[in-house]
Amino acid sequence: MSLIIKNSTNRNHVLIIFTLFFIIFLFTSDGHRYTFDEDVAAQQSKRMVTLSPDPSYIQDESRMFFEYPWLFPPEQNNRPICQNAILCSHGTIVHSLTQVPFIFVNHHFDIITGEEIWTLDDFDDFHYVSWRNSAEPDFTFMEIFYGPFFSSLTVSVFFLIAKSYKFSIRTSSILTVLFALSTIVWAYSQTSLSSVPVTFFILSGFFYYRKFLQSNSNVHLFLTGVLFGISFLTRNDMILIFIPFFIFLLIKTLKRNLRIKTLFGFIIPLSISYLIHKLIDIIRVGTENTTPTVATVGSDWASAANSNPYFLNLFGILFSPGAGLFIYAPILFTAFVGFFDFYKKNKSDCILFFTFVSIFALFYSAGSYWHGFNGWGPRYLLPIVAFVILPLGASIEKRTNFFFKLSVVLLGIGGAIINLIYVLQDVSWFVWGFFGSDERGLYSLARKPDGNVFDLWINPIIIWTFEFSQIIQSSLYLFSKPQLDIFLLKILGVELFLSIFIISMVILSFLLVKSTKILESKK
Repeated sequence: MSLIIKNSTNRNHVLIIFTLFFIIFLFTSDGHRYTFDEDVAAQQSKRMVTLSPDPSYIQDESRMFFEYPWLFPPEQNNRPICQNAILCSHGTIVHSLTQVPFIFVNHHFDIITGEEIWTLDDFDDFHYVSWRNSAEPDFTFMEIFYGPFFSSLTVSVFFLIAKSYKFSIRTSSILTVLFALSTIVWAYSQTSLSSVPVTFFILSGFFYYRKFLQSNSNVHLFLTGVLFGISFLTRNDMILIFIPFFIFLLIKTLKRNLRIKTLFGFIIPLSISYLIHKLIDIIRVGTENTTPTVATVGSDWASAANSNPYFLNLFGILFSPGAGLFIYAPILFTAFVGFFDFYKKNKSDCILFFTFVSIFALFYSAGSYWHGFNGWGPRYLLPIVAFVILPLGASIEKRTNFFFKLSVVLLGIGGAIINLIYVLQDVSWFVWGFFGSDERGLYSLARKPDGNVFDLWINPIIIWTFEFSQIIQSSLYLFSKPQLDIFLLKILGVELFLSIFIISMVILSFLLVKSTKILESKK
């Protein structure tokens, strides 16, 4: 980070921001995965660290998902036969590579061991306790630190982007706090999903684009291309950002009378990333059976069976009680004012932000799994949240009336509370329950009166009613059966945990306020 921040005072301010939110995210981390996707990536990461294949791997016989025969029986698994034991995975290599340092540290230094620490005093479900105690120690260490680290980096870069729009240090800092704590960023800081690092790569690339506009330096544009290319290798759906971005970049280049060849600094890294993507497929499955190893734009996603009208899904991904982005991050309702104010001074970027959000929402609304359950809100939209809240900075500086300030405060607090409901407990296990279960959890509502089930074991009332939405159900569960799922709380104990956290928050908050005043006085 210091490489992109020249002034030492600014560097200190960003360091304070990173540390502050790293502590918050770390002290609310649960230290475990909650999705199958996370496990797939972690398994590949572990093989990269050890350079050892999975014991169940059979050369020239094993296919992707071979590690999960109970989910993908060999006789029914028609995926290509793997040619590489280490990289035989559905997860992207870059996603796994970002996890490698964390797994490497614990693998070689045994910071977290396989000691059983969880009991029925912590959770009232024996199977859950057994699952937590049987977790791979290297994976536990990675899950504790991975999300908080990348999420804190993302928040730090977000501050730099806000500042690049000439928002004051105070406004940029307020905006950063809202982005970090009042949107789904906080919730997903607990996870090792690919959306977490990819959001950092996308925002970092966009930051260098902002630097390019200020300096006309081809180096900055090249770095934009490199970081966007890395994001593509992490998640292929980032092409949804690249297409409108390139169009806007081309327009900017022409308006500034720059040479068209300037764009090659952006195009070449992206082209190389695509070639690397294809090469990875060849390494994995050979030249005869090359198929995309991750979901690709234009695949069968959009053609998936879907009983809902398309625009109903679009409304749902934004405003439904069970999954809507604006419901799970109510501070984003300010976008209806923020975009208007932001447009006056940043017309092209305002249109670009709106395009990012629209394309993402439109694309993911086309699939039957648009809601991303059992994620917290629409997890597929995490990479574009920053572009929804950034325009609010213009409104904060323009609108000084009491009602607007109060609205921002209340919406910000509301979003933080919604995040807190999620991070304090294991919503995935205790609130959702299990596929096929008629006993408890939101999945138990999937059974129809005729004995059949709704698609993906999701009853529509979970999406479209507040009563059965995961927000309300998680809130009720938290107050009726509180089972705090915070790793450091278990390790440190209540007294030491609270002491370290509170002291850290007081000191870092003081430093942030002081640093803000110093920087503001220098303007």
